[in-house]
Amino acid sequence: MEKNSTEIFKIALGLSHPWEVSSVNFEVVDKHRELHIYLSFIRGSKFKGEDDKEYTAHDTVEREWQHLNFFEHRCYLHAKVPRIRQSDGKVITQSVPWARAGSGFTLLFEAYSMLLIECEMPVSKAAKIMGVYSQRL
Repeated sequence: MEKNSTEIFKIALGLSHPWEVSSVNFEVVDKHRELHIYLSFIRGSKFKGEDDKEYTAHDTVEREWQHLNFFEHRCYLHAKVPRIRQSDGKVITQSVPWARAGSGFTLLFEAYSMLLIECEMPVSKAAKIMGVYSQRL
């Protein structure tokens, strides 16, 4: 069964409803090859608020996360993250299944980084392997 690149990356990232891969771009930035994966949610999808009620997206905020390298190329996930307006008027940014709130890294990136550090690797060396500055880890 033949799949296009967006379907392949959806499977590789473990995305499920309402998330999907909208596009994939391969770019050269500062002599580094980078894979940029753009994620979106299906229009009209419902998201649970803090009050346990479901709402459609009020608007979105753009976010970017560094992911584990794909094929030895830096990889970044981009998404317009939905915000909902609850019945009490409070606007809440939804969490995403691939990252912690406020993090610039995916959960897999963080887990692998911590694994390296827990194996008593110096943070500076782990950061070099992960392709980031040690202060970011």
